[in-house]
Amino acid sequence: MKKMLRFILLILVVLGIAAGVGMWKVRQLAGSQILIETETIFTLKPGTGRLALGEQLYNEKIINRPRVFQWLLRVQPELSHFKAGTYRFTPGMTVKELLQLLESGKEAQFPLRFVEGMRLSDYLKQLREAPYIKHTLQDDSYATVAQVLKFEHPEWVEGWFWPDTWMYTAGTTDVALLQRAHKKMVAAVDKAWEGRMENLPYKDQNQFVTMASIVEKETAVASERDQVASVFINRLRIGMRLQTDPTVIYGMGGKLQGQYFT
Repeated sequence: MKKMLRFILLILVVLGIAAGVGMWKVRQLAGSQILIETETIFTLKPGTGRLALGEQLYNEKIINRPRVFQWLLRVQPELSHFKAGTYRFTPGMTVKELLQLLESGKEAQFPLRFVEGMRLSDYLKQLREAPYIKHTLQDDSYATVAQVLKFEHPEWVEGWFWPDTWMYTAGTTDVALLQRAHKKMVAAVDKAWEGRMENLPYKDQNQFVTMASIVEKETAVASERDQVASVFINRLRIGMRLQTDPTVIYGMGGKLQGQYFT
């Protein structure tokens, strides 16, 4: 009987030691840094379970102890509610921080810059070349873009996208980004149009935007805009041609290179 009790006690001691060692390994893994040395983009597909996540992280050389990783998810189940998406892992991040990021659903943001004075074709080219964007436009025609974006004036396409650095997540569509840029441009033009000076020679907002684009292209610094704009406005009032390089280049599809004179 005593031998049996000693044997049971020994087993309990061994199990206790094993459990202690296991918990130590789990805590050590949770607080250890992931293996990456450079910023890494990681995509977690919908329906990925605990085992599949561990294997993916191991195969992509982000963690090195997939079995202990599974113990961690069991010991701390609050870390196992990860969400599908595309995430940015940074050097120095711990395994626990990685799991907290996956649980938060805070996906990586990517920048796309629309520069002042660019044509629609330039914006569409940028969208095609940008990573992680879902392409849904059937073609690059003005008619298609105007129809998809539901322009109030289908003939007003060029110049109606706000130049800015737009942030997006993986899977964002090209149309969604164009809609954001167009919506902000419409709001800005509406405000400027309401506060415009009287007796300006513009029939509608599109002419207003066209002139703003020409002035932007013609000036090197912001301080020159008022003077250049006044010259063009005076030419319009007397029915004179603008005779400016940006209008010539635009008419040639932006293909003119090198020095040019008008």
